Amino acid sequence: MKEQILIACDCGKYQTKAMARYNGNTFMTTFRTKMMSVSRLGVEIQPNSYLVEYRGEEKLIGDMVSEGHSDYSLSKASSIHQISTYTAISQLLQKANATSNVNVHLAMNVPISTYKDTVQKEKFKQMIENQGHTIHLLVNGTAHSFELSDVTIAFEGMGEIYAKPDTYKNRQTTVIDVGGLNTTLCQFKGLQPQVDSMIVSDLGINVLKGKIGKVINERYGLSVSADDLEQVLRYGYFASKGEIYEDSKVFIEELKYEHLQQIIQFAKSRGYTFNMSDIHFVGGGSITLRRYIKQEFPHSVILDNPQYSNCLSFLKILEVKYA
Repeated sequence: MKEQILIACDCGKYQTKAMARYNGNTFMTTFRTKMMSVSRLGVEIQPNSYLVEYRGEEKLIGDMVSEGHSDYSLSKASSIHQISTYTAISQLLQKANATSNVNVHLAMNVPISTYKDTVQKEKFKQMIENQGHTIHLLVNGTAHSFELSDVTIAFEGMGEIYAKPDTYKNRQTTVIDVGGLNTTLCQFKGLQPQVDSMIVSDLGINVLKGKIGKVINERYGLSVSADDLEQVLRYGYFASKGEIYEDSKVFIEELKYEHLQQIIQFAKSRGYTFNMSDIHFVGGGSITLRRYIKQEFPHSVILDNPQYSNCLSFLKILEVKYA
């Protein structure tokens, strides 16, 4: 009987997160979901970046790529998500030192809108499975080959519900997944997602960056790049020519608070009351908004390493499926 490796991949617009279980051990990888075409790149590849050759084309993925090469489309049926997923799988196989003929069982996420559409979900599944053909790619000079069949498609916004079924089976939980492009909400009665509660908005952290950039432009008469805005959000202030604009610290925090309020109002407009339910925030955006989440929902839970919570549930689904 062939050995098997279970791989969970949450390929988001901001970051690709993936985890694997193999021979009782857990392995993880994460990198920015940014990709650009290159040719005969001569520079040394830095950590958290990957030079990938796939189908005769060279792509650079990760931190070395400008923010301008991020993907802002609503769909995940695109080459950036396909190649990022394959890159994550290759790195986990390498970290696990898995055998060359190991069975790869993959679970990965799609937006709720795709998950609820059988045609779009199947189209995405076929793309990731490479229409049943063996996947060959070169990552940082190392060749990788693997096959993907019967990929398990999961939905965004499940958090750790399935990772800890005994904890959640008798509770009602609202999961709010704040991602790079979207914010997804879903209510669970025990372990059952309520289909009519599965909603998605475009209120991800990229929208917050856009708001910050607009205010900087209007207030200071300066244009900012996508790379600038990434740093502004990280450090909490705007600086130009070495000068920190102290008042920028105030309006950046105000915009964070207003952004969370928009998420809340969107949810309420779709029938959410936040009554009689545990409130759990997941996704990397929850870290950015943590201060105001705790202000508005003092009894809510922001999970440890919230960007990995979906992957933990995906792994549990695979463990049950292939037990």
